[in-house]
Amino acid sequence: MSGATKDTIQKILLVALSAMTVSMVCISVFNYQDNKKKNQYLNNEKSLVQEELKEIIKNYDHLAKEHSKNLAEVNMEKKKAEELLDNLKHTALDYESILEYRTKMLELRKGNLRMQRKLHSGMSSGTMNTSF
Repeated sequence: MSGATKDTIQKILLVALSAMTVSMVCISVFNYQDNKKKNQYLNNEKSLVQEELKEIIKNYDHLAKEHSKNLAEVNMEKKKAEELLDNLKHTALDYESILEYRTKMLELRKGNLRMQRKLHSGMSSGTMNTSF
């Protein structure tokens, strides 16, 4: 091989390595941005579920004050919501787990509304908290 051929091969390899390096940097930047967006989304969803659970807990507090004879049942349901909120606060989330927490939260909300209807069905006045 002549010196010119070796020099040409080295230049081609250098250009190829440079192109691969630039490609890897671009992929890393786009991956970082994508992960940042995903984390923002998950944190936002986590905050929304936490706020909804806090509202459910407040509603159980209100029901407990209004209906002292059903206090055990109300407190049991409230405890479920508090446990879910506590678990959520201490969990690193991914898409699957946020869906699981949302599903559990919706079940708690439905139970809360059923309990409101049950407890308010005998009352002629008073309003149900349907803000959920």
